[in-house]
Amino acid sequence: MTTVGKILVVLHLVLSLMFMAFAGAVYTAQTNWRASQAATVKSLATANSKMRDNQAEFDKTLADLTEKKNRLENDVITLKGVNKALDAQVIALNADNSQLRKEADQLRDVETLTTTEAGERKSEADLQRTVNGDLYASRENFVQKLNDTEDERFKLALEIQRISEKYDQLLNDNKVMKSFLGSKNLTTDPKQMVVQTTPPPPLDGRVTEVRKAERGTREYIQISLGSDSGLVPGHRLTIFHGDRWLGDIRLTMVEADKAVGYVDRRAKNATFQIDDEVTTRF
Repeated sequence: MTTVGKILVVLHLVLSLMFMAFAGAVYTAQTNWRASQAATVKSLATANSKMRDNQAEFDKTLADLTEKKNRLENDVITLKGVNKALDAQVIALNADNSQLRKEADQLRDVETLTTTEAGERKSEADLQRTVNGDLYASRENFVQKLNDTEDERFKLALEIQRISEKYDQLLNDNKVMKSFLGSKNLTTDPKQMVVQTTPPPPLDGRVTEVRKAERGTREYIQISLGSDSGLVPGHRLTIFHGDRWLGDIRLTMVEADKAVGYVDRRAKNATFQIDDEVTTRF
């Protein structure tokens, strides 16, 4: 072998080692990014799940409290009506009692009143006093029940206010979480989160069509894999030619036996062609 041939062999070996080192660095960076993305998506999914649970709990509690409040308000209206009727009865009974007392006094002044008639009048007055006492006791019971109902309604109003404040805080936390994800260029769409947290199965295919990018548009790639292979919109695939990495695509349309995606990343000066290899393994 000539000296030039030996030099070329050595140069080829050095370039191969450099390419392997570069490929290892790219793989390590991609693995670290995926781990970071998975942690962030998991945190958001947990926060969204908690918010949905709290929302459901709030709606149920609010509905129960509102129903109970309505029942109590109806009871308050009914008790007020009963109390008003009892007040009218008490006023009438007081008037009757006053009249009876006046008549009793007149009877005592009449010297011709017989003992039997006086006793009957006294019995009637005593009976009326007993009835008045019972009505007063009944009225006091209704007043106490009305006061208890008002206290319960006030407590329910405070509880509804507390739950509303908690709900507002959860909405604000969700808004902050979405703003944070947006600042990190991460999706806030729950469907896209499911796609990103569920990686595609290990697949290998081919590029079947390349649509070159026009001015102001994206370059689209059609591949030979589809939903029958387990792909869904949002999945990322890698395109390479031989040992050379050409770029990544993000799927936007998936059919049974084919899918289309736009070029998300590409190697410098890379050109995509039909029959380039595509895989989900990287």
